[in-house]
Amino acid sequence: MNAVLKAADLTRIDLAELVTGFTAAPGERLRAWLEAPEAWGLAFWPGPDGELSWCRAGQEPARIPARDAIDRAVSGRLFAPSGELRWRVLPFLGERRCRCVYLGDAARAPAALADRGELRGLVRRPGKALLWGRQTERTPGEWIELRVPHRFKFPVADESAENVRAILEVWEDDFGEVHFIRLCDLESADADRE
Repeated sequence: MNAVLKAADLTRIDLAELVTGFTAAPGERLRAWLEAPEAWGLAFWPGPDGELSWCRAGQEPARIPARDAIDRAVSGRLFAPSGELRWRVLPFLGERRCRCVYLGDAARAPAALADRGELRGLVRRPGKALLWGRQTERTPGEWIELRVPHRFKFPVADESAENVRAILEVWEDDFGEVHFIRLCDLESADADRE
């Protein structure tokens, strides 16, 4: 993969267009992580016309239109093995308050973002990290984290796995200093094999 880093500050309207037009490479599943002050969504991306699970503390998740989730989110990311688009809303930037970054396959990079040179001289290496929560016999399809405390429904193919792991791409310099980390995928994991 020929990787590229692109970034720009966009308006809310431009961000919505960018996010709704973003797709994964053929054969990949795109996932979404969207955060609002009072809620969040972590799911397989249903596309702009679909619905996703919108979670709130102390309440059951609700299904809401994906476009509404984008409008409510103050930060988010869409990710697949071919690339990750992430953003956050920074009100102090004025009208162009949505800072967006893409890291991934150059062939899939959004044209609305400008090329950046920060990857030059960096080395890409694979990484993995166990995510929060553990599934038990009493919590099928949900991973429970007692430190947060929180229930997670991770978008993975095997919903019976005890744990879930993030597949990462880590960009570091010659001294081992990490400059960028991107989410590539999520996979079911057995903690006993870690």
